[in-house]
Amino acid sequence: MQVANDARLKIESKAVKVTPAPEPEPEPEPVVETTASVTATSTAAEATPDYASDGSIGAQAISIAMQYIGIAYAYGGSSPATGFDCSGLIKYVYAQLGVELPHSSSSMVATGYQVSSPIPGDIVWTQGHVSLYAGDGMVVEAANYGSPVRYTEQWQDYAVYIRPY
Repeated sequence: MQVANDARLKIESKAVKVTPAPEPEPEPEPVVETTASVTATSTAAEATPDYASDGSIGAQAISIAMQYIGIAYAYGGSSPATGFDCSGLIKYVYAQLGVELPHSSSSMVATGYQVSSPIPGDIVWTQGHVSLYAGDGMVVEAANYGSPVRYTEQWQDYAVYIRPY
């Protein structure tokens, strides 16, 4: 069907009055809560070691690491946004303190120096895995798929303790 070139369409309309919508209320800042279970009955906030405030670089590292309890495990992950693998978590934590570390558990064994008695912030190294010693037999780690960053009892046998600073 064709329309003639001189065809006209007459439209009648009334003036429309538009009332603007009221300004929306500002959105509240999102509250990020870490509710990952540290033990059957405690949360990350309750699990923060007392010595995390003693000011030492190791205690600072543990304090920083505890902020990431509940972040997902991601192979090759090296930030809270992408998730962490074991060495990515430790590399990220120590980078916040100005200590550069490799992103490889096998390379971390050659950083810093080995110690026989760990203190909070020391790297717990075993073949293929690293975690951060948190004191009292506890570690902070990104262990494996399906297990977010956690504060848990040290489970590694025959560990090598490394002080990276």
